[in-house]
Order: sequence, then structure tokens, then C-alpha cells
Amino acid sequence: MASHLSKAGLILGPTSITWLRIAFQKNPAVLGALTAIGRYPCYFGHEPLMNLYAPCPVMELCGGCPHFALTEADEYAAKLDRLEQLQGTLQVSMSNSELISNRHRTDYRNRIRLRVDAAGQIVFFNSEKSSDCAVLLPALRTYLDELRDWSKRHSGALSPFAHLEARAPDLDCVRGLYLSYKPGIASARESLRALAHAVDAQSLATNVGSPVPTQRHGIDGRTHQRVPLDAFLQINPDVNRRLTEYVVTGALQRGCSSFADLYCGSGNFALPLAAAGLRGHGVEFVASCAAAANWAAHEQQLVSVQFSQGDAVASSRTWLSMNCLFDLVVIDPPRAGVRLGLDVISTLARQCIAYCSCNPQTLLRDIATLRQLGWQVAEVRGFDMFPGTRHLEVVAWLTR
Repeated sequence: MASHLSKAGLILGPTSITWLRIAFQKNPAVLGALTAIGRYPCYFGHEPLMNLYAPCPVMELCGGCPHFALTEADEYAAKLDRLEQLQGTLQVSMSNSELISNRHRTDYRNRIRLRVDAAGQIVFFNSEKSSDCAVLLPALRTYLDELRDWSKRHSGALSPFAHLEARAPDLDCVRGLYLSYKPGIASARESLRALAHAVDAQSLATNVGSPVPTQRHGIDGRTHQRVPLDAFLQINPDVNRRLTEYVVTGALQRGCSSFADLYCGSGNFALPLAAAGLRGHGVEFVASCAAAANWAAHEQQLVSVQFSQGDAVASSRTWLSMNCLFDLVVIDPPRAGVRLGLDVISTLARQCIAYCSCNPQTLLRDIATLRQLGWQVAEVRGFDMFPGTRHLEVVAWLTR
């Protein structure tokens, strides 16, 4: 079957398909040629050929975004099905299952981790990844191009470093760069000064030496957080806004007036909860994050929330010893979940628990423990924090 253009769209024969696939693998720039005719649907016979419309021409080689092989509607349906399976496992009856998504599969990621190769050049950990990675925010993609170009022109200058993380501009248009030295090496000041000047890196730090600076990132349109360059930051700002709005709305609907935010990071949930009128406390094991959260609360005049450095379980025990309870306990642990100490943590909550997780498996394990402690799952909501991938962010509300 030959290829031709009709009112229905671009009809591609087997030869054209093979040629385009080979061209994509050899030269990702070919995507631009297809984009020029992108206003026409692509068909193989009468079937839509979405792989040739995929946002990334090297998706099969890279493997990082396997759902790019699906249409947006099919990806949404697949993740919604996974959410409904999770709800079924938790025996939660939801009349209207909803997967919250911004429906944009590209241009969403605000940070990326890269390595420095033996020649001192900045490269991806995955060698098959496209240099024009489709999921990166455009501003981060530009920053990455500048960094990689500089490392090529200054051969060996970054050899003392093992890896780095680049972050997109924040609310103040400040870009972030955090570099980690190789073991046994602790100084490359001249290279750092030259790099900072060349790429206008207003916020740059390493894992050795002076305190790590912060960036000011928006949370929900009303509040912002100060995030150290070496600290956790949700990668999808738009979906994170909807995630935090959902938790705040849920707290207000349940009549909560106080909260404890465990594993609070830089205040992603606690700051919006305080702005909504709740009183609370955030606990974070990383001292720089707790300090940055207090700074953000102070500059936004959020006097009803305080942050402290500490372990979530140990802090919970301290509060319990003072007979200090909270209407809501927010739990947002690392991927490994909580596992130990849930009996202590759950005792803090008078009314409800909001458990946020990027790992449904550990969420199921921890909820099984909470059920044994008398808690029941009232609601589960999914968030497509990582479009193009199989990952799913989930929030479960539990009540006694």
C-alpha cells in the first residue's frame, strides 16, 4: 500500500512506516519533519498509527516513558483501571473514580539528574535518552543544552564530579544546579566559577562546603515553598498543585482545624494547610528542609504552623507524651513507606489520616497495618504525576 494524503489524513504504507522508524532511531530531528504534517491524522490502513505521533522519537530505545506508545485517552484509561483495581483491593466503593491529570504528557518535568562521564562531559544516565527529552519543561531543556554545551567546550573541567541535578527556574526565575563530587575529591572552585558565569547559574551548590541555597517554588497558587537544591521537589508542578488542593479541601470538608505533617519535606502540604486556616506542625528528618519551611512560613506570615527537624515516629512519641493530638495526620513517606511505627503515628490523629504515596505496593502494606489498628479507608484518589510512565501517585483518606 502506497502512502498518500487524503481528506481523512496521512495514509502510510508499510515502506513509509519502516523508513520513519529507522529515521527516528538514526536522527531524532526527523520528528520535526513529521511535526510539520502533524495537523493530519496518521493511519496504517484504517488503524491510527499513534507510535509515529508519539511525543518522543526514541521512546522504545529509552524505555523511560512506555505509555507514550498509547494515545492520551488509552494511557488515561490504563491508569484509571489501575486505580480502580487498587480501590477494589482496599474495598473502597467509589461512585465516580477519578484520576487527576493535567492531560499534558510533555513539558512538565522541573528537574533532572545527570552524570559526568570520564571525559568530564554531562550525559544522561540512560544513554538512549533523547537530548531533546520531551518530558522536560522547555526552560529546563534550554538549561540542559547550555550545560552540556559548556561541558563539551571545556573538556575535563567537570571531571571531579560524579553527577549533578539541574532544576528549572523558580518563581524568581532562578535556575538551580547541584553537583556531587567523586569520592575523595572535594574542590573544583575555578571550574564552578566559570560554569556559573557561563550559564548564569544564580543558584549553584555542591555536596561539600557551604550551605545549600534554596529555590522558591509555587505550591497551589496561594503559597510557595523554599526548597534546598539537594532536597526533594515534586517533578510535576501542575499536578502537585491539584494534589495539595485536594488534601486541603479534604481537610476542610472533614472539619479539621489542626494537623501534623510527618515527612513534611519543605512544607508541600503544611504550608497550604496553614494558609487555609489550620494550625499545625511539620516534621522533617532533613534539617535544611525544616529550616527552609520555617523561612517560607515566616515570609508568608503563616504564624499557625511550625517546622522542626526530627524523626516522624520519635516526634509522634514526644507529642503523645504531652497528650498533644491533631485532627489530621498527613503521611507522605519515601517510596519504602512507613512500615514500623504506624501504631505510634496513627495514635496522633483524632479524626483522619491522609496517606500520600508514589508506591501503591507499600501503601497497601501500610494500610493493612492501619486497618488492624482500627482505621478504615474512606476514599482513594489517583494523580498522574508522571505522564508517559506507569507510575501513579495516590492519596488515601482513612477514618476511625
